[in-house]
Amino acid sequence: MADANSAGPSGDTVILGRYYTGEKTQRQTYDLVIPAGASGSAGLILCIHGGGWTEGGKEEYTGALKQVSKEKGLAAAAINYRFLSDTVGFEEILSDVTAALAAIRAEGLRHGVSFDRALLTGISAGGHIALLYAYARRETSPVKPVCVVELCGPTDLEDGFYYSGQNAVAEAAGPDYFPGLISRGVKQPVPREDPASSQAALKKYSPIRYVDHNAVPTVFGHGERDAIVPYRNAVDLDAALTACGAEHTFVSFPDSGHGCEDRASMKKIMALFFDCAEKYLR
Repeated sequence: MADANSAGPSGDTVILGRYYTGEKTQRQTYDLVIPAGASGSAGLILCIHGGGWTEGGKEEYTGALKQVSKEKGLAAAAINYRFLSDTVGFEEILSDVTAALAAIRAEGLRHGVSFDRALLTGISAGGHIALLYAYARRETSPVKPVCVVELCGPTDLEDGFYYSGQNAVAEAAGPDYFPGLISRGVKQPVPREDPASSQAALKKYSPIRYVDHNAVPTVFGHGERDAIVPYRNAVDLDAALTACGAEHTFVSFPDSGHGCEDRASMKKIMALFFDCAEKYLR
């Protein structure tokens, strides 16, 4: 996709498909919408797409970026990141988030806007990356994470459910698929029969292992019947944040699977999302 920079119907600055590294690959691009009249210090919503770390794209959010800018007056961006492969693991994906935020901050400055705080958000794999980045990179990020809102993201890669062969991924793609995916993410073999042998690597990329009293305010939702990412991942995150006294809200989606289909619960979490945006990004 060619890089595009234009003015939206309400005078917003709309930037689509901008590269954030010198490699100039589609997997390292971002979309950004800056509200008309924005200047000086500003907050940013950063959307990180899902897709099992192997598919999906920022285009899932492009329309929402424009809507948020027009209706809420908030700057918003969405990024692509490199997919897991033999050479790309979770560390490289986190590096992509850093590079994207640095590029977005630089772009903002060119338009007279200084992005200095960010709300990170994502669903599923995007939720995992949003949580992990907000917790583990909060002190080194080019734009400081100040809160995170996510849905059905993995929080604990040590959970035996991922290796049990009884989750929906195993049923669809075979019992070795999920362990293989996580093995690529942590860049070392994670045997399905003995995931504990890779405990250190699994801990390093599990958001729950970074929870402490300094954890950024967190809003998260999860379907109680999720057959891909276990519901107990969210329950355990809730318990860990509670034990540390960290600000958070856990929204349970009764009778919902991985798609968090319950509309009432989704309405609740979206209200919380914009409450966070107003509180931490203004």
